[in-house]
Parts: sequence; structure tokens; C-alpha cells
Amino acid sequence: MKDAVICLAAGKSQEQIISKAKSLGYIVVAIDRDQASPGFKYADIKIFQSTYDADAIIKELELLNDEYRWIGVLNRSSGPPVITAAKICEYFNIPGVPIESAQNLVNKDRLRESCLKYGIPSPVYKTYSVDERETVFSNKFPIVVKPALSLIGKSGISVARSKEELQESIDYAIENTINGKIIVEEFLEGQDMSLVSFVAKGKLCSICLLDEINKEQEDGAIVGIGFKTHSKDENDWILQAHKISTEIISNFKIERSPFMVSFRANSSNVLKLMEVHLDLGGDLLIEEVYPSAFPFDFLELAVEMALGKTKCPNNFNIKPTAIYYNEGDGLLTNRGYSVFSADSYQLLDKKITEGKA
Repeated sequence: MKDAVICLAAGKSQEQIISKAKSLGYIVVAIDRDQASPGFKYADIKIFQSTYDADAIIKELELLNDEYRWIGVLNRSSGPPVITAAKICEYFNIPGVPIESAQNLVNKDRLRESCLKYGIPSPVYKTYSVDERETVFSNKFPIVVKPALSLIGKSGISVARSKEELQESIDYAIENTINGKIIVEEFLEGQDMSLVSFVAKGKLCSICLLDEINKEQEDGAIVGIGFKTHSKDENDWILQAHKISTEIISNFKIERSPFMVSFRANSSNVLKLMEVHLDLGGDLLIEEVYPSAFPFDFLELAVEMALGKTKCPNNFNIKPTAIYYNEGDGLLTNRGYSVFSADSYQLLDKKITEGKA
């Protein structure tokens, strides 16, 4: 039997992942309902199914069971494909994420419930179904309103600073939720950040802490405008992020997975868990930031990690790097962006100031 890797989706953002897996010598099965997906040109086997339909995918993979040994799943999409990946891994006995854990981590309402259960620090919140919109109430502002599950990062999230704005925020969240629920939670004053990492054999493999650069628009909507590699860690945020991440891995029994965890600090610089992403992610980080910031091929590492074929890198230097997205709507690749890299954070900040002037 030949070892083979399963790639969920074969669109433009998955194209280089499939290509990388092929260049490393692996047989790749690519899955996408769009038969014209560009990633298919690199795939050994094509399955034309929705990445949301785990049962249909599993049936087609079963037909290939006598020829291939499934050793890993590659997924760059958030939301439902994460659950699909968990179902595939469980069915074919591939180390991954338990299905219930994937469901609890993907749906923010269930994530918040789990945080309370396990004592994981997260914002004070309340969940409402869309049918309960008239009962949403708060006498403390500002407050954050968000979908419990959305397809695009930051979509539907806004800050309400008055009772009048609260109704607009509720409408915005409802427009973007795909599970019929919204969350109203406390507003935290501090920095947003994300831990780029993997889980390998049930252990945290930390790569880098990124500062998220987000902007609150006039209507309260939150939009991501960039990322920057984390510099001075005066508040022990790296240690806090590692501690919380380790607790998540243990409590949710994660064995193997990409693992990007988002946090926000409160006014006392204590991190609170915001989201957990069990996919390789987007935002042009793989394409533009990681190649400049890391002294190794991140995409190769991601493929090998997904297949359990490599160890966690350590004792490496991170080059100060940032990405800023142009203003506007639509995909980041269509909006344009600027990448900055330097040998020190002082020089990086200077480059960013000059580049944005």
C-alpha cells in the first residue's frame, strides 16, 4: 500500500499546499466540488465533493482503501471543513482532533461553554439564538457582538458603544452567523494576538506569536488590517499563550493538528482566549509573512506536521516582519497589501512608517 495525504479543497489558496506535498514525494488526494479548481492539476486523485460533506468524502475514500494508506489531512479552511477533517481522521484512524472537540472549538458559543467548564480564561459572555434578538440587553458599554460561527474571519464582529449601536451590531452579527447564534461579550481593552503553532503527539509545537493589527471602523465593525511578529514580551504574553494553549490541547484531547490560537489582553495585560483555529489559515501569512520571518520552509513543515513526519523546530531566530492590507472590501489578494521586513524591530517600524506615508 502507498502512503497518501488528503487535501480538503483544491482552490487557489490550497494550490501551493498540494504542490508542496507533491514535491515532498507524497501521493495527494484533493477534494473540491469545483471541478475547475486549480489545485487539481497537482493532485494524483481528484474527488469532486463538497468539503462540508464528510460522509460523501469518506465513501469515495473507502473505494481507494485497498491501494492507499491515509496518513494525514491537509486543511486550510476554517469552520465546517475542520469538522470534516476530524470525521475523516476518526474514520480512518489518523491522529487528529476528536469530532466533538472540533465541533466545540469551531462554534464560539460551545467554545465559551467549554472554557467555563475547564477554567480557561475567556471573556464574560452570553449566547443568543437569532430568534432571541429582541431579548438582547446590556447596560454596560462598550460591548462586543459577534456571530457564534462565520465563514470569514472577523466578519460580523463589531463593538457597540451605546444602546442604539447595539441594535446595529446585532443585525451585523446575525447577517454573518451560519449556526443561528450570536454572542454578546465584554469588551477587552488590550492587544490582539495569535499564537502560530501545531499539535504533534498531543504536545504544543509553538512557532511564533503574532500581534494582530485590527481596526474599529466608524460603524463599530472590526476589520483586520495586518499582522506583525511579536517583539518585546514585557507582559509575559508568550508564557500566558503557551499555558492556555497547553490547557486546550489537554482538555480537548487534540493529538495532531494545525493550531492557531487568538487572544486579547485585558487592561491588566492578562490574556483571554478568543478563538481556536484548527486549520492552516489564510490572511496571506503562509504566502507573504512566514517566508520572510522564519529560517525554514513553513509550508514544508506544515505538510510534514500534518503527516506526523517531523519534529518541532526550536532555537531559531524570527526576523521582524509585518503585513498590512489595503483598505476596502473583498479578498486580500484583490485589495492589495504591503510586506515589511527588517533586521530589528526599530528598523521594521521605520520601514512601516515610511512605507505607509
